[in-house]
Amino acid sequence: MTSRKPLLFGVLAIVFVALVATAFIVAGNFWKTSEADAFGRNEIATNGNIQGELYPGDPISEARIVRGEEERLVYVRTIASAARWRVDGLEGPYRLHTGVTDTLVLPARTEPYTAADLLQLAPDTFRELASSTYMLTENIVVLPGATLALGEGITVRMQSNKDAFVSIVALGGSLTVAGTEESDVEITSWNGAGADTDTSDGRAYVRVIGGHASLSHTTVSSLGFWSGNTGGLALTGTDTAGTFVDSNANAGAEEPVAPAGARLLPEEDLKSLADQTDLDYSVVTAGIDNLTVQDNAFGLFVTNARDIAIRDSSISGSLVDGLVLHRSVTDATVTGTTSSGNAVDGITVGRSSTRVELEDVTANGNGRNGMSFDGQPLADGPNAVGTAVVTYGGNRVVRSTVIDNGRYGVELSGGENLRVTSSTIRGNEVGVVVNYGATGVSIIDNEIRDQRLQGVAVREPGAQADIRRNTISGGDTGVYVRDASATVTSNTMNSLSGHGVSLLGSVPDTKVTGNNVGGYGTVAIWDETSTGAVVEDNDLLDWHPALTVRSVVNSVFQPLTFIWLMLGALLVATAFTRRHHLRVHTIRNPYEERVPLTALSRGIVRIDDVRGAR
Repeated sequence: MTSRKPLLFGVLAIVFVALVATAFIVAGNFWKTSEADAFGRNEIATNGNIQGELYPGDPISEARIVRGEEERLVYVRTIASAARWRVDGLEGPYRLHTGVTDTLVLPARTEPYTAADLLQLAPDTFRELASSTYMLTENIVVLPGATLALGEGITVRMQSNKDAFVSIVALGGSLTVAGTEESDVEITSWNGAGADTDTSDGRAYVRVIGGHASLSHTTVSSLGFWSGNTGGLALTGTDTAGTFVDSNANAGAEEPVAPAGARLLPEEDLKSLADQTDLDYSVVTAGIDNLTVQDNAFGLFVTNARDIAIRDSSISGSLVDGLVLHRSVTDATVTGTTSSGNAVDGITVGRSSTRVELEDVTANGNGRNGMSFDGQPLADGPNAVGTAVVTYGGNRVVRSTVIDNGRYGVELSGGENLRVTSSTIRGNEVGVVVNYGATGVSIIDNEIRDQRLQGVAVREPGAQADIRRNTISGGDTGVYVRDASATVTSNTMNSLSGHGVSLLGSVPDTKVTGNNVGGYGTVAIWDETSTGAVVEDNDLLDWHPALTVRSVVNSVFQPLTFIWLMLGALLVATAFTRRHHLRVHTIRNPYEERVPLTALSRGIVRIDDVRGAR
């Protein structure tokens, strides 16, 4: 019975090892599938699970105030348009009663209106508080042919409190704000004790509509609320004249009055001018350098503009986006500019904006994306206003720095002929994202490092990118392509922890060639669940597979290795059971089966006694 124990233990050991091996292999296959699924989901959802900081204002009241402001400007424009030919002898500035605050209208003239002119025209509403510091308590509108020029070293505090706020709007006219390197011009909101930080009841703002803006060595702070048009500093074009629409904002408006030298506008004339508009202006133009924008709602908002030049400026602390090139912005250049610490995106270029170039620009520490480009069509079929179904593009990011943003570094959503080159992109969730069918995208000669997920992600049907000569290091995956097309060539990848290149789904016309891939992840190039890709001639010598359960199982349980492991296990089990067998029997008496002869007889007797017994 005892001789069968080693064999029994050996058989049990082999069975145990086989069961464990089977379990590991099954688990390995499961992890393989799970890993593919995980890499199919390891991008942020299309609507973004990081939306940046929430806007702190009151949506209901602020939206209502925005509408009131638009109606006030339409009212002023309507009156100004007709007053030129319906009111005899009207010359010079005049004032309109527009609700809580009046509006001073500056009509065309050859010489610019200056701070000195405002002191004469509005001594009660433009007051000098201290040397070169002024308090503005009524709205100002600059009409076509007129220029408001604010010069070196002055500070304008615009009333902005729970009772009322004011604005400066160039309604077809020009705004020139020119400080110097030694002395900026400052424009800010003011609630009596400091800058206004509450947007729920509206906030002072500056806007140029369809005219020209020139700002140099200027600091603009704590302006704007809710919309881009009223967001702080806004440059907005228009291609519609508009007419006055009566509203509660203008209800009960008193008869207008005029400063010295200007006639009053009779009430009967005002009532008859609703449809008499002939002002002719559309897009806005601007030249901006050395502008500092701090703590606005939208830092700098531009729409319907052309030939915009922004140089050596800084935008920070916006409640929404920093620099916004919203719609129909063409031939804009932004150089030497920083947009940082904004609640949502640092720089955003909206649909229908083309030929925008960002050079030597920094976008860092923003709540969502560093830079967002949307080149998708304004419509996808027949629509109420007959908008054409076209894509937009021709935008460039050159020699720029995009670091430490909450979501993506650069997002290219739709559009064509887009380029990101010679830039440093670091510390974002994903470095560059190409989606929504963006085509003709070139991502070349960039340094992309330490992203939390992927260096470059190209995803969704129709998206296509040329990813070439980049240095991609740190993070999980270097290049991620899912259900899209990409050419991934001549890139240097290192210090990656997942994959150098990850391909998933249908990736037609995708080529992964000539890359140097290094890291410590599971697989250098993951393409097991993809179709349509060509992967060849990549240098993987610097790739060191990480030690995971799956990799250990795959390397250990090869057929020959498995046989040797079972034989070794059998030897170990046999030796163990034999030692146990010997250890048990060493405590027994070695002579227990042998007894002295005396125990079996009566001992030594004489022969005579034996004979006598017989």
